[in-house]
Amino acid sequence: MYYVLILQSHRSKRFHYIEYTETAPEERLKLHNSGEVKKTENRVPLEIDYYEAYKSKEEAIHRTNSLKLYSNAWAQLKRRIEKSLE
Repeated sequence: MYYVLILQSHRSKRFHYIEYTETAPEERLKLHNSGEVKKTENRVPLEIDYYEAYKSKEEAIHRTNSLKLYSNAWAQLKRRIEKSLE
């Protein structure tokens, strides 16, 4: 199983980190919060805002790229989960 994660920093509510991983979301969050992930080590503590599960790596990569590259995809997702982001 592959996961697309959206993590948010407690330090800055504007900072969202989007990635795909094969690791379970809770385990991946522990790695981020322990400082083992270079890209987010200065943003800890983080929390999981949202995640999606996919059977194939290709689908997870495609979704991650869509969220990162296309503002419409990110905006649509934010509208859909707006209440849970508060």
